[in-house]
Amino acid sequence: MTTAAGTGTPRPDRLLLTLSEASLVVLTIAAAVGLGRALADWSFVAPVVATAVAAHGLAIACRRLGFGPVTAGFLSVVGLLPVLALVHLRTTTFLGLPTPETLHVLGRELANGWRAFGEVKPPAPVLPGFVAAGAIATWFVAFSADAAAFRARAQLESVVPATAMFVFGAALDGRRARIPVTALFFAALLASWLTQRSLERTSSVTWMARDTRRGVRAILRLGGTLTVIGVAVAALVGPKLPGADATPVIPWRSADRDHGSSRITVSPLVDIKNRIVDEADNEVFTVRSPIRSYWRLTSLERFDGRIWSSNRSYRKASGTLGADVDTRAIDAGATLIDQDFQIESLASIWLPAAFRPAHITGTAARYDADSNSLLTEHETAAGAAYSVTSAIAHLTADQLRAVPAVAPEALAKTYLALPAGFSPAVQRLAQRVVTGKRTQYDRARALQDFFQSPPFVYDLHVPQGHGANALEDFLFKTQRGYCEQYSGAFAAMARAVGLPARVAVGFTAGEGGPDGLIHVRGRNGHAWPEVYFQGYGWVPFEPTPGRGIPGAQQYTNIPERQASAGDPSTATTLAPTTTTEAPDAGVTSTTAPRDETVVPPEKTSTAHRWFERALIAVAILLALPTAWALIVTTVRRRQRLRRRAAAATTNERVLVAWTEVDEALARTGVGRRPWETPIEFAHRASTRKIVDDELLRELARAASAAAYSSRVLSDDTAEEAAAAAGRIEDAADASLDRRGRLRLLFDPRPLFPERRQRVEVRETAGR
Repeated sequence: MTTAAGTGTPRPDRLLLTLSEASLVVLTIAAAVGLGRALADWSFVAPVVATAVAAHGLAIACRRLGFGPVTAGFLSVVGLLPVLALVHLRTTTFLGLPTPETLHVLGRELANGWRAFGEVKPPAPVLPGFVAAGAIATWFVAFSADAAAFRARAQLESVVPATAMFVFGAALDGRRARIPVTALFFAALLASWLTQRSLERTSSVTWMARDTRRGVRAILRLGGTLTVIGVAVAALVGPKLPGADATPVIPWRSADRDHGSSRITVSPLVDIKNRIVDEADNEVFTVRSPIRSYWRLTSLERFDGRIWSSNRSYRKASGTLGADVDTRAIDAGATLIDQDFQIESLASIWLPAAFRPAHITGTAARYDADSNSLLTEHETAAGAAYSVTSAIAHLTADQLRAVPAVAPEALAKTYLALPAGFSPAVQRLAQRVVTGKRTQYDRARALQDFFQSPPFVYDLHVPQGHGANALEDFLFKTQRGYCEQYSGAFAAMARAVGLPARVAVGFTAGEGGPDGLIHVRGRNGHAWPEVYFQGYGWVPFEPTPGRGIPGAQQYTNIPERQASAGDPSTATTLAPTTTTEAPDAGVTSTTAPRDETVVPPEKTSTAHRWFERALIAVAILLALPTAWALIVTTVRRRQRLRRRAAAATTNERVLVAWTEVDEALARTGVGRRPWETPIEFAHRASTRKIVDDELLRELARAASAAAYSSRVLSDDTAEEAAAAAGRIEDAADASLDRRGRLRLLFDPRPLFPERRQRVEVRETAGR
């Protein structure tokens, strides 16, 4: 056993310390990987693991350089943003350093992630906000675990943060990669406990030097063997035990509570931009179909002013699927077409189909007649192969123009709803666009043509439209966006002028291949609005520039168009695949009148700006106690240095050492009484078994000699007294409980001189 120079404190074995630190790093990584189980793919893991390694590296460096817990905590708060910027937000940095844009983008991503978290169902899309939140959580897990393990020497507390993170991930979704991830976590958990236990024994003064290496090797050998065997048996045998796949008695996991027919879904608009840009060339699915179509996933009926979402009940799909709205005017003339789908990489709970699906075979599915969407019974649609029969309507402008402007009360209540406080400026703009248009169809066409004409431009390089003022910014400022902005703005404005509307999400038609299949890729991701016409049901329109619905030119006056193979922001116009009539002569493609004097409201704050302010406020609240503790620690250290510098003689240096011991023991609750001599105090304090009794008595004798004797003590005696005082003070501080350590960090009262007690003597009555 080695000791720290000049202190007699046992020094831990460096190899064992490194192993213990490494096992704690692996434990944090395993917990972070566990969070990724709730997401659609594992792209979440790399940036979060990098953050975990950086956090542990900084914590280890602070500890080995001798920084105190307050300084290390302050550096952890300061170091988080640069690491996030390098790992997660590199495009916002300047020469690798965070900029104001970094904080702005981070706040926006976290705000979007927080909103999506309340609605998304695992496996969820890997949103930037989820990655950022996971990285921040992992950072603080790493620092708190390191502090508990190697500063407080609290083995149990050191694994609590990572365990809490792992349980949180398991509660979100318990099926994906359950066995390997759980095995990794428990192996890391046992390894961390084992190495910390061994490290504690090598650092203990009761562990004899001649037994250190042999004892530690025995612990590691036996414990490591038991860890490997235990984890292997649990991973291989556990899932095969009777009842392993049974429904839990208490459905604590969210996935266990959602086997009913009702499921709450989040807007697929949340990740549509990522699909179009980042997964542009990835093949999502193939379909064999006699016609080209928009392959629809679902529709979104709820609008809260920021995002479109859905809350529908799905029933088991069997027989004719049907619809909840009146479609009698088109049912007789509709064409039934069969489509065969093979899903490749669609991390969605919905199954694509041409609108309107009438029958499905080949896979277990559920159907909602109101949104006309199919839902897989599995976690995602990936890997599904099925056939769908759809009723394809052939609509003309004359047919739709003849529809009366009425809608069922229940339908109008849902599909005309706008949030409280909906922008008056947007409502005025919508009214101006449809001025002079009397029929539902003419109003819908006016809105469509308004967006299809300049100054509106298709642009993928705009933020996702989820901010509080995103709609107004799009309409009045940028006039640039992609399908998310155009479809959402159309539907909101349609409701403002009395048109029942919703947003549909799915894919454009895709490209035909030599194999006779239509290949649909990520760049074909799309959203478009649907408007209700009595007798015809839901009719799609296309406000997004550069896009056109196959087979709908007769009433949209837009040929089929979709993203080009080389650039998702450009469009390719495709020849119609079915015979169509000439566009109605009474319909033009000119833009509806637009009042250029419409001024958006003055309010310009957005949700992410508020979140940014909240983030700054939280950072300040976290920094204040850290700064206070740093101030208290600094003042205490300066007082000690001044007191030591003021000690001119060896006797005074010994008395300064005794004063520091007196203060350290007082922090443990063993304060010196005014009438006690140093030797009397040392005798009483030794009964508490907090510090080395003999060392304390020797220092007390030296302090008595310095205080009461006329002789001058030697320099060696003064140096030995200072060294003894340091060891006694370290032992006293190590014995403090959590409350005592917090008091040591934050309580400034010991820094002030004690007030002398006033003794008031009074005569009592009658004496």
